[in-house]
Amino acid sequence: MSETTPTGNRAGAWALGLGIAGLLLLLAPVIGSMVAAVVVILLGTAVSASAVVLGINGVLAYSRGRTATRYTAVLGIVLGAVGSFFWLLSLLGLVLGL
Repeated sequence: MSETTPTGNRAGAWALGLGIAGLLLLLAPVIGSMVAAVVVILLGTAVSASAVVLGINGVLAYSRGRTATRYTAVLGIVLGAVGSFFWLLSLLGLVLGL
């Protein structure tokens, strides 16, 4: 049985990319109907939440010794959490009409 060495953290890289995408979606101007605004907000929330989930998977893979890096997963969790927080604030503002 050959033992493999751990390589980069694929889930962490995806988490980081989705975390950045979730924050960039905050900059997308919503011009048009209320339906378009709700769709963009829900999409951004889903992307940011996915970043958190994948980041947690990346940290768990690191702790089990399957990957060599952890920092991309942690950054994905942080960016995803910040993005989720701001997306939920925007959804609350949309519902309350602020």
